[in-house]
Amino acid sequence: MALAAREEIQPDDLQLAPPTSVTPNRERPTPNAAAGIPRPYRKEAILEALEKTRFNRTAAAKLLGITFRALRYRMERLGIR
Repeated sequence: MALAAREEIQPDDLQLAPPTSVTPNRERPTPNAAAGIPRPYRKEAILEALEKTRFNRTAAAKLLGITFRALRYRMERLGIR
């Protein structure tokens, strides 16, 4: 909803911010970069949790703070048996 002092709404009444310029990120991420992947879903974290729990997947999922199904799905995607 826009309110205006006049009968017709003017651009000044909308209080729109000017567009900000976005500079593209020219750096390409490395294929093995895990910066955007949350820790519980990284292969190293999953393997570490599995080793700590002697490959008890239910306990490993609890340790990682994810569901058993999420762990099972991740293991399948990452090729962990």
